[in-house]
Parts: sequence; C-alpha cells; structure tokens
Amino acid sequence: MIARRPVGRVELVLAGATLFMFAEAFLPRLLSPGAVDVTGEVPESTLLRFLWLPFYGLIGVGLIVAGRDVWRVMFRSPWLVLLALLAVASALWSIDPELSFRRGIAVLTTTLLGVYLAARYDWISALRLLAVVWFGLMAASFIAGVVAPGFAVMHEVHPGAWSGGWSEKNALGGHAARASFLFAFLAWRDARYRKWWGAGLVLSLLLVVLSKSATALLGASLGLAVLMAAWWMLKGRRWSLALVWGAACVLAAAVMIYVIAPGVLLGVIGKDATLTGRTDIWVELAAAIEKKPALGYGYLAFWGLDSEPRYWLERAVDWNAPSGHNGWLDLAISLGLTGVVIFSIDVAASAWRAAKLSLVSPTGVFAIGFLAQFMLFAMSESIILAQNSILWATYAFVAAKLAMEARRSAEVLPPFAAGANLT
Repeated sequence: MIARRPVGRVELVLAGATLFMFAEAFLPRLLSPGAVDVTGEVPESTLLRFLWLPFYGLIGVGLIVAGRDVWRVMFRSPWLVLLALLAVASALWSIDPELSFRRGIAVLTTTLLGVYLAARYDWISALRLLAVVWFGLMAASFIAGVVAPGFAVMHEVHPGAWSGGWSEKNALGGHAARASFLFAFLAWRDARYRKWWGAGLVLSLLLVVLSKSATALLGASLGLAVLMAAWWMLKGRRWSLALVWGAACVLAAAVMIYVIAPGVLLGVIGKDATLTGRTDIWVELAAAIEKKPALGYGYLAFWGLDSEPRYWLERAVDWNAPSGHNGWLDLAISLGLTGVVIFSIDVAASAWRAAKLSLVSPTGVFAIGFLAQFMLFAMSESIILAQNSILWATYAFVAAKLAMEARRSAEVLPPFAAGANLT
C-alpha cells in the first residue's frame, strides 16, 4: 500500500487549474481570434505555446511532492511510460525532428500529469477533482452559448450546432459525453455530493444534444449503458446471465444489419458511407503507413504545416485535414507499428485489470466505462497519445491506477455496498 501525505488546498487548486488548461478550452480560441478554419483547426499561438511552460513546471513540482510514489507508479506502468518516451525519441528518425521533439516533450508531460494523479490521489479524490474541472467547463460552455452565441455556436459549418469553449461541435460533444459518464458514476456512488453530480449530468447531456454530434450521443449512451449494466448485474447471477444473453442478441442483430444493409445503421447515427469523408483519409493514411511501417514519420511530424506527405494526402482527398480522425492510424503514422503494439499491450492490460477490479470495487466499473468510451472515440478522433490533452492525462491516470491496484492485494478495496462511497 502506498502511503500518501495529505493534499492541501493550494495543491488541489493548482492541480485543477492545470487540468483546466489541458482541456484546451476557451484559451486557444481567445488567443487566436478569428483564426478557426473550416476544419475547426485553430493555428498554434506562440503566446499559448509559452503559456504552457508554467503548467509544465507545476507538473514537475507535483511529481517532486509525490516523491517515491511516482517511481513506483512508473515502474508498474512500463508500457505507458515507454510509449511516451518513444514519442520523444522519435525525433531521431522524424521527418521534422524539432517538431517531434517539442511535441514529444509535451506528450511526455501530459502522461506524467496522469502519473502524478495516480501517485498522489486516491480514486475518489482524483475523480472529484476531474469532476469539478468538468463542471466548470460545462457550465462555462453553456453560459457562453447563451450570452455569446457568436463565439460558442457554429454558423458557417454545421450552423446551429454548439461548440462551447472549443472550436468545433464534435469537440464539445465528445468532452460533454465523457463528462456525463463521470458525473453519472459519481451520482451513483458518491452520495456526499450527489446533487452536484446530478446537476452536472443534466448539464453535460444537454450540451451533448446541443452539439448535434452523433458520435457524442453514442458515446454518452455507451457510458450510461455500462453503469446500467453494472447496476443490473448487482441483482445476482440470473440477472447477469439475462443481461449478457440480451446484449449478445442485440450485438448479433446489429452486425447482421451492418453486413446486409450498412446504410441503415449509418443513417441512424447521421453518417454516410464515407463517415463524412473520413474513410478517404484512412485509405491514404494506410498507404503512407506502408512506406514507414516500423517507426513511422516521427511524433506528429506527418501533420506538420510544412510536411510533404501531408501535402500529397490533402491533394488526394481534396481536403485540408488537420489529423487522420482515427487514433490508431495517427499513432501508426507517428510511431509506426511499434507504437501501436506498445499501446495495444497497455490498453489490453488495463482492460483486464479493470474487469478484475470491477468484481470487488465500483472503481473497476468506472475504469471499464472510461476505457470503452476512449476506444469508441479513438475510432473517429486522434486522441491516443495526444499532447496537452486532459483526455490522455485521464487515460494515463486510469491505466496507472489500475496497475497499482493489481499489486495491492493486501489492501481492502471499497466494496459494492448499498449507498457506499468510493474511498
């Protein structure tokens, strides 16, 4: 068991401010006014680049405060740490070494933010901290949509869809969907602040709807379905078997419909056969990956503004694509199949640990739901090993925390008891 010193209020406030910064809401647009293009991409601001530095410093201070616990966490999460280090090392073979090294340092710092959370906080403290940050982001996005629709509601592309503090509707929808799962979980298990988490759940679901993002609606539904399944299975073995059988039947029916008439399922989620042009990009990315399959083009180097491979891809698809819109393909284009294998091992180990933990603790259910949502959004968003991202920092926290729990057999885990809080 890892002993922790109490976390003071100042440290909590600084950690919350850092997480708020890593959500990349409001500031990128405010510092680059009028610079959002039709793809929703905001050009990197030089001022914003320097503004990150003090927050990187805060993470470094946090790691020092956590002390030896940080080394224990990293030792138990070797694949996670190796993946982040590979991003930095990719500068050695990158087509743009300076860009890969700079952004590699950023993603390493993002990963270490998750390591800090895992080493310094217990489950409930970390989840409450994340929930407070998300509550603030959701509230600010809703207020912005009401009082400043010119800023928080899209007009040229996807008119009427809310984007909140972000530049594009899918960003708001995705964040709101993930926040809704966190709020729903805490409303279920954290009785002390249940009213606040319930309010956050309603607000985040409202923003999912206002974003008009089909993927976000699917993601929110998936998160809530995981919680409903966990609640249902607590009724006993017969109820659990009935749920598994029903889920298998629904899945089989969905697969059959997709094979026979894929347009039906795609129509339900509001997509065409190309997934709004994504499949065209994926075909070109797959061809580019075949040219450098082992180690890729260097971390995020392929998507550099002066990248020749990006130029030819955009010519082929006739679209100024800011990313591959697929986490797996973007990981492969950055770090090759080596990076894909390392991440696959880490996420598979995390899923196995979450499943085992869910048998004795509700935190395992949260981990399953988070990983399920993460993998769903990774199919259409470049969120795997994302720099300066609260989502990747949260993944690092969950993966590291699960690795710690796997070794804490002597500690009594919080049980599934009626009305019990997470502890």
